[in-house]
Amino acid sequence: MKTLLNKTKLMLLAVTAVTFALSSCGSKENEKKAPEHTIKATIATAQLTDYPVIYSFSGKLQADKQSNLSTRIMGQVQKVYVKPGQQVKAGDLLIQIRNQDILAKQAQVEANKVEATTAYESAEKDLKRFEALYKSNSASEKEMDDIRSRYQMAKARVEAVNQMDQEVQESLRYAAIRAPYNGVITGKFVQDGDMANPGMPLLSIESPNQWKVFARIPENEIAQLQLNAPVKVQFSSVPGLEVQGTISEINPSSTNTGSQFEAKILLNTSSSEAKQFYTGMFATVNYEQGTQPMVLIPQSSLVTRGQLVGLYTVSQAGTSLLRWVRTGKSHGDSIEILSGLTDGEKYILSSEGKLVDGALVVTQ
Repeated sequence: MKTLLNKTKLMLLAVTAVTFALSSCGSKENEKKAPEHTIKATIATAQLTDYPVIYSFSGKLQADKQSNLSTRIMGQVQKVYVKPGQQVKAGDLLIQIRNQDILAKQAQVEANKVEATTAYESAEKDLKRFEALYKSNSASEKEMDDIRSRYQMAKARVEAVNQMDQEVQESLRYAAIRAPYNGVITGKFVQDGDMANPGMPLLSIESPNQWKVFARIPENEIAQLQLNAPVKVQFSSVPGLEVQGTISEINPSSTNTGSQFEAKILLNTSSSEAKQFYTGMFATVNYEQGTQPMVLIPQSSLVTRGQLVGLYTVSQAGTSLLRWVRTGKSHGDSIEILSGLTDGEKYILSSEGKLVDGALVVTQ
């Protein structure tokens, strides 16, 4: 009997120990589940809202009026009067090509013109005199035909000399390269003493009064563009500057531009804005077309871990929970969330201190 009592006591002690151990484990588990610390945060709710669809294209800035100046005659460059960056006015002499041979030909033409004009005036007088004699039957039909032929030949000689004079004047014009409009010299390709050949670029000039952007459009977005549609253009080298523009041309062929199409954007700039522009500047063209439901959140709410992008959401228990998301296009200071966050879910907009998983979130 005594042995039985001892066994019963031992069993009671064992049960008590097991119960104590289980209760201890339970308390430890509860301690693990309790948040390590709290953090004050601003909570926001994701909303699926219709936003304008904005297409962004890259491009380069150019002056709308650009020219490469060349000549159609062969000759030695006598003098280059300008240099890159120099402003010029329409009609200013930029390059002079040696033209002694043309001047010699001009002298010959002038002499021929005097001779032809004198012969024409003499033939005209003879024609009038013979016409009077012919009316009085003092000149024969043969004489009249001869004088008419002489007059026509003298007249044709004058016209031929005048055409030769125009040719010489045109050659002289190509020997003196002048500015076709008010602008800035952007390139100089010859020096004094170089040989100029027909069609060879000598200088380049552009007018800074009107600017354009040539944008490259992907083939899956070219159908969205419309002529005369308004766009907004930004420049990476001029932060904060946004210029209004208009789509003036759309090239429907990508034969010469790879797999991308080309569109011309004319910019509506003020004189102060135009002073900040230089040919070749990188530009971003933003084109708004229609609307689309999207979830947008501030980019400042995102966290990155290597190549992963995420944000902290609020769990049902009121604790912070890091969730990885897939982002889309940027819209100013906001960014589109393609997956990982749905309409109506709460996320942490900002917080005081460093956010970690499992922190108890206290709203500010």
